Amino acid sequence: MTCIAVVGAAKSGTSALFAAVRNVGDWLAIYEMNNERQLAFLTNHPAPQRMTKILVRRVVERNLNLAAFDKQVYLVRDPRDMLISWMLFRPLLHGSAHDDDFWNEFVGTLRKKEADPASVSIADLEAIYLRRGLDMPFARRLRRGFSDQKHVLTQYPDMHVLRYEDFLDGKVDAVSEYLGIPIATKVRLGEHSGYNERSKSAGGWRHWFTPGDVETYRELFDPQLAKYDYDLDWTLASDPQINPATSSEYLERNRNRPQLIGNGPEQFLPADRYDDTRLAVLRSGVQDGREAAMIELALVYLRGVHQPQDLAAAKELLEDASARGNAYAMVHRGLGARYRVPGWGTDPGPFFSKAASIAGRKRTDQIILALDPAWRQHVLPAAGKARPFAVPTERIRIQLADGLARAKALRSKLQERVGR
Repeated sequence: MTCIAVVGAAKSGTSALFAAVRNVGDWLAIYEMNNERQLAFLTNHPAPQRMTKILVRRVVERNLNLAAFDKQVYLVRDPRDMLISWMLFRPLLHGSAHDDDFWNEFVGTLRKKEADPASVSIADLEAIYLRRGLDMPFARRLRRGFSDQKHVLTQYPDMHVLRYEDFLDGKVDAVSEYLGIPIATKVRLGEHSGYNERSKSAGGWRHWFTPGDVETYRELFDPQLAKYDYDLDWTLASDPQINPATSSEYLERNRNRPQLIGNGPEQFLPADRYDDTRLAVLRSGVQDGREAAMIELALVYLRGVHQPQDLAAAKELLEDASARGNAYAMVHRGLGARYRVPGWGTDPGPFFSKAASIAGRKRTDQIILALDPAWRQHVLPAAGKARPFAVPTERIRIQLADGLARAKALRSKLQERVGR
């Protein structure tokens, strides 16, 4: 049995190595593990081949214990390239792509740099983030990343270290031997994470940095470069060229990419939003163990969007996400029991209670109140069971039980008085 953890900072190449391992054999996977519940699920599962990729920030801030993994690989990358990659990836996160003012300013400045690379510095682009409070200073982010890396590699001194540049060059014999599997470096990421791919190259920073940027980052980066045997030559390209396909056009291509919504309040999109592209994103996300994809695809099956209803497949996906500790999936299972979905049980209480043990009672109540109307609007009509309430709500059930208990107590007291 093999259990592998791929660890590294954001934009260090962890997605590429994850895909390279994932493509060899049949793996139970979790893409970007986030918490101890997922850790326990994966490391205790009986599947013979299990793997995950984990951002090093999550390992440190959530104190995830990597000792349960028998194979651990840490990805490092030239921080100069990693900085450029992060700067061009960040606009696609946390709703920034839908902030028109930010987007237009940032992409417009990128196009100016593409036309004349020396006219715009990394500091100029960073300033657009900072004015809007969208990110911390780049130097602080990288410094924190170096600290996280040192912490993890000190705690796990036997972790195998792989340079992303060596992966790109096909120098993977050592990591293949360590993992015990052949690693193919020409990989394609799943549709759900394909936007992570930008240039798949090294050394592009020489075209992006200005002399002022070199002055800003050299002292911070040199120790990291020396530690992992990177070139300490900071000479910039004499004729810098920036390809729009890996800059502004990369952002525009991915601005409106399908995003997984299974872990948020909007989980029922109109049926016409589920085209082949979005369904491919969901299926690849399920394959890579993303709970949000499991939940959203389960609701597609449950609603019978563009296909007959598949209640068994929907239940299986929700149970998989629930086993990984996902409170949203547990609430959906409970709602299925509340509304008597065939084969899903009839008592929602245990599912809601389990969700409360994960998310807390107040948060679970909020999730139930948010999702219940959506079930009645989207799921029940599809099932031909559009009734306002198939069974009493949990709150009403509790009130009924409490009232019954009070009635029994009152009757007992009356019987005692009559007996006297």
